[in-house]
Amino acid sequence: MDYVGGLRRVELALYAIALAVTIILAGYSLYLIGSDITRVYNPDPVIMSQNIYSLLSDLFLFIIFVELIDTFITYIQHKEIVVYKIIDVALVALARELFIYVSPTIAESFSTTKAAALIAALLVVGVIDYLQRKAH
Repeated sequence: MDYVGGLRRVELALYAIALAVTIILAGYSLYLIGSDITRVYNPDPVIMSQNIYSLLSDLFLFIIFVELIDTFITYIQHKEIVVYKIIDVALVALARELFIYVSPTIAESFSTTKAAALIAALLVVGVIDYLQRKAH
């Protein structure tokens, strides 16, 4: 019995399922972007600012899904994980998290420690990204 071939088929099936779920979630985040665009204008500047932050947050989320889809497709085609693509996803996710954290809607629960941790994580992943790209 060919266990390795069977496991490889199961692995590819699981990646295909993950890819399908990611595509569905990307579609949903695109829907959120569309609904945010329709709500962005508001005469109240505070509400308009919150709507713009929501729109940009959803845009970051969509970019994360696009990067993940690209990563899954690359893996399925070439049977290898491209490290810089994973790092790109991490960078965008951390940037989104930092962006949301400093938004006016979160300002009342702002913690300097959490902000510093997010910035440190962003710097570490950025340095890793730089070194990875420099090596190739």
